[in-house]
Amino acid sequence: MSKEDDDVRFLAYLTVFLLAASLYIFSSYLHYILVAAVLSLCTSHGLTALNIFFKRPSFALFIRNKSTFLSSTVLTLFFLCLLFAPLVYFISETYTQMAAVDLDNVKNVTMQMVDEVVSYTDRIPIVHNFLNTLKTEGFSVLKGVSMETVYKTVNGVATGAGGIVVQIGWILIFYFLFNLYGKQILVFTARVMPTSFAHEKYLYRECTGTVAVVFYGTLFNMLAQGLAFGILMVFIGGYNSFYLGVLAGFCSVIPIIGAALVYIPVIALELVAGNYINVVAILIVVWGVMGFFIDNILRIIFISYLKRIFGFEYTMNEILILLSILAGIASFGFWGIIIGPSVIALSLAAANLYSSQSNHTGFPKEKSD
Repeated sequence: MSKEDDDVRFLAYLTVFLLAASLYIFSSYLHYILVAAVLSLCTSHGLTALNIFFKRPSFALFIRNKSTFLSSTVLTLFFLCLLFAPLVYFISETYTQMAAVDLDNVKNVTMQMVDEVVSYTDRIPIVHNFLNTLKTEGFSVLKGVSMETVYKTVNGVATGAGGIVVQIGWILIFYFLFNLYGKQILVFTARVMPTSFAHEKYLYRECTGTVAVVFYGTLFNMLAQGLAFGILMVFIGGYNSFYLGVLAGFCSVIPIIGAALVYIPVIALELVAGNYINVVAILIVVWGVMGFFIDNILRIIFISYLKRIFGFEYTMNEILILLSILAGIASFGFWGIIIGPSVIALSLAAANLYSSQSNHTGFPKEKSD
């Protein structure tokens, strides 16, 4: 073996060791770095569009020269307003709402609701006896609940939400840096990877296309459903419509359950109050408008429109995307919504490349422009 080969091998081992040491040093921030990196991949099409906009001849030379910095700043400020501000409002408003809670009234309303549900099952003895037993045991627990316990529970939830605020702060810092130096990072990564440029381009396209679809679809769903439910609460009256709209928007990102965590308690309160017309109106909006029209029609139209503008594409199955979101949430919490699909998309793309190479059929062909 030649001296040059020894040098290459030594440098390879040294690089791997130093990369491992760097990961250890940044171990406390790896979660934030990973989320920021995936988020920058999601919005890479938007960053490119903003760069083109700021490089227009109509702008001053200073603006054109700083187009990447300005684009990164605009995107970071956008997410700051989109995520940070509503979350801070939600935490502060939750504390305010809890200060005005009448625990005795909550107990009485809950008992009344349960009594009505049990009374509806009088003609079904098995169900009636089962619910009656649950009611008796539940009432004994409910009567023992103190305001202090409620405050401790809410405080724990708010503290966890406060931790998310800190996470968002770090993520936005790394997100700004990834946008600002993303091109240099991608070029360096492409140089050190022992694969062809065509293969790297395919991996990048598959990953960005999938996470962009998931991210933009989730973002649109959150804004549209939160806005729809907030407007509905304005017409229903008697509720803090803005607060419930923000809460419904955040809950809508939870797969399967979604905004049901918000509208089911509201429906229960309206049933106890005897406002059956309001109940029907809420059900029509949450099932017909939010559940069907927004989630299955408007979201698809919105994604199709973005695909035409930015040209991103993906081949990942919709069911697999849903499963990867659920698995991502279980492993990474809220940010697993975008981390899960990105990891699975990269895995499938790499497997496709390996399969095509091993069968000597060539990697998936590029689509002609």
